[in-house]
Amino acid sequence: MKLAVRENWIEGDGIRFRGDHAILEAVLIRDRVLVTYDWMAFENGTAARNLFCYDRAGTLLWRAGDIGMNAIDAYTGVQQETPLWVGNFAGYSCRIDETTGAVAEKWFTK
Repeated sequence: MKLAVRENWIEGDGIRFRGDHAILEAVLIRDRVLVTYDWMAFENGTAARNLFCYDRAGTLLWRAGDIGMNAIDAYTGVQQETPLWVGNFAGYSCRIDETTGAVAEKWFTK
């Protein structure tokens, strides 16, 4: 379920907390809030690792790992909720372990 994003605030379904950067997307999956931050808010020349997972109160649970693509390694948003697949700027679809944020699998899609 997509959540509303207004000026870095994430809201919806009893959830309301402020994100750390500009937000591209916030999605509620069961009791976890997956936030894709704007990759431009992160250091240039390195993997952005811009996919974060929070509980409903806004407590950070994990930050997704990178897929080894360096400067073009940034997440673009949730593609599928179960299992969790997210897009990556480098042209990959990535399955992310929902409990740890580790990249479990990746497929080149371009």
